[in-house]
Amino acid sequence: MSRVVGRHWAYVALTAALAIAAAVWAVPHVGDSGFFAWVAEPRPDGPPLPSLSPDLFLLPTSAQLVLLAVGIGLLVQIYSTAFLGHHPRYRSYALVIVLFLVAMLAVVGTTNLWVLLVGWEVMGLCSYLLIGHEWQSAEARAGAAKAFLMTRTADLGLVLAILVIGQTYGTYDILGAQVAAAAGTQNATAIGLLLLVAVIGKSAQFPLHSWLPDAMPGPTPITALIHAATMVAAGVYLAGRLFFLYADSTVVLTTMAVVAGITMLLGALMALVQTDLKRALAWSTVSQLALMLAAVAAGDPDAGISHLVSHGAFKALLFLGCGCLMAAVGSSALAAMGGLRASMPVTFWTMTIGFAALAGVVPTAGFFTKDSVLHAIDRATGRDGGLADGTAYGLLAVALVTAFLTAAYATRLWLTAFFGSAPEGHAKGEAPRAMIGPLVVLAAATFALSIGQPVHLGMGLLSTAIAAAGIGLVVLLWRRGSSLDLDVRPLTAELGLDRPFSRWIPAAVRGVSRTVVDLDDEALDAYPRAGTRLAAGTSRLLELAQSRNVQRYATLMTAGVLLLVVIGVSRA
Repeated sequence: MSRVVGRHWAYVALTAALAIAAAVWAVPHVGDSGFFAWVAEPRPDGPPLPSLSPDLFLLPTSAQLVLLAVGIGLLVQIYSTAFLGHHPRYRSYALVIVLFLVAMLAVVGTTNLWVLLVGWEVMGLCSYLLIGHEWQSAEARAGAAKAFLMTRTADLGLVLAILVIGQTYGTYDILGAQVAAAAGTQNATAIGLLLLVAVIGKSAQFPLHSWLPDAMPGPTPITALIHAATMVAAGVYLAGRLFFLYADSTVVLTTMAVVAGITMLLGALMALVQTDLKRALAWSTVSQLALMLAAVAAGDPDAGISHLVSHGAFKALLFLGCGCLMAAVGSSALAAMGGLRASMPVTFWTMTIGFAALAGVVPTAGFFTKDSVLHAIDRATGRDGGLADGTAYGLLAVALVTAFLTAAYATRLWLTAFFGSAPEGHAKGEAPRAMIGPLVVLAAATFALSIGQPVHLGMGLLSTAIAAAGIGLVVLLWRRGSSLDLDVRPLTAELGLDRPFSRWIPAAVRGVSRTVVDLDDEALDAYPRAGTRLAAGTSRLLELAQSRNVQRYATLMTAGVLLLVVIGVSRA
C-alpha cells in the first residue's frame, strides 16, 4: 500500500517540478509594464511555411494564467492522491493531467499560432480522455464524445482564422501580426468571426454550451481543472489575446455581446433550478465565462482575463469542495446533502468563501473582478468601445440581472448543502488532509487575488446592492420555510436546447451515414473485390500447371523442346 501511495506522490512531484519551472519563467513578467521582443518582418509575398518553433513570450496577463494553470494543476494532483488514489488507471490519469498542463502552457506562452493550435488540440484530446476516465459508464463515454465532437467542430474556426491571419499580415506570429495591425487592421470581421466560432466551442457558449454540463461524469478533480485553469479558460484567453485583430469590427463585437448576453443569463437560470450541486456549478461556469466575454466585447479584454483568474481560484475551490461533500454523502445530489456545517467545518468555511466570491461579496476577489467587468460594460454605453449604445445598454442590463441570479443561486446552494437537517446515513467527518489542504490554499487565494484590484465606487455599490438583494431574497424564503427547489418545467428541462445535438442532428446524419456506407459497399469496395476474384482465378489456373506429376512435366518439356526445334528448322 505504501508503495502505491509513493508512486502517486511521484506524479505530484513531477507536476511540482513543472510548476516551479513555469513559476520561474512567469513570475518576473507578472508586473511588466512594457516589453521588448524580436519580431519577424512580415513577408509581402505571403506568410512563411508553418513551423513549430516554440517562440515563447509572456505578457502580464499570460503570466497570470500560467501561474493559475500550474498552481491549480498541482493542487488537483495532490487532491487526487486521496480522491482517486485507489483507481487502477491512476498512472494514466495523472500523466494526462501533466500533458494537459503542458498543452495549456503552449497555448498561453507562445506567439506562434501553429504551436498555439497544437496546444489547443492536445487540450481537447486530454479533456476527452479525462472526462471519459470512467469509460465503463455510458454517461462518461457520452459526455466525453460530446465534448470532443463539439469542440473539434468549433476548432475549424481557429484553423481557418490562422490561415486568414497569415495571408492578411504575412506572418503566423502573434507579435508580428500585432505590429502589422498597428498600421491598420484588415479582414477584421472575417478573422474575428472565425475566432469567435473557436471561442464559443472551447468556452461552452451558446449554442455550443451543453457539452460542459454534460461532462460532469468525469472525476471531480478534473472538472475543477477544466472549469478553472485549462480548456474553457483557453477560449476566453484567445478572445482577449487576439482582440487587436478584430477590435475595429462592430459586427464581431456585437455578435460576441449577443452570444455573451444570452449565455450568461441562460447559465444563471439553469444553475438556479439544478438539483445536483456539481451540475449547478457547471452551469455557473458557463454563465461566468460569458461575463468575461462580455468584457471583451465591451472593449476591455484585461477586465475579462482578470475575472478569469479570480474565477479560476474560487471555482476550483467550489468543485474540490463539492468532491469532499460527495466523499461524505456518496452523491452530488443536493437532496443527499444538508446539515453538513458542523460535521465538516473546514469544508463549510472554505466553500462559504467560494460561494461569497461567486456571489460577488466584498472583500473577495470575485467582487473586485466582477465589478471591473460591469464597469467595462458600463463604460461601453458611452461609446467607449465598438458597441452601439443600445447593444451596450442591453448587455449591461443582462449582466446586472445575471449578478442578481448568481447571488441567489450561490446562496441557495450554500444553504441547501450545509444548513437544515441532515439526511440519515451521512458519513461523519472531514475528507482526508490531502483533499482539505487544497481547499484552504484556494480560499486564501480567493482573498489574496483582491490585492491591487481597482475599485469602481459607483458600480461597486450598485453590484453590492444587487448581490445583497439576491442573497437576502433566498435567505428570507429559507427562513420562512419555503422550498428552495424551483420546479419550473421549461428550465428543469433546460429549455430543450440540447435537442438539436441529441436528436435532430443525429437523425439527419444517420441518413447520410447510411448513404456513405452503401456507397462504400457498392462502389468503392467493388474494386478490391474484383481484384481479389482476379487473383483467385489466376491462382486456380496456375494450380492446374502445378500437378506434382513428374511424367507430365517431362512430357511438357519434351513437347516444348520439339516445338522449338521445329520452329528453328522451319526458319532455316
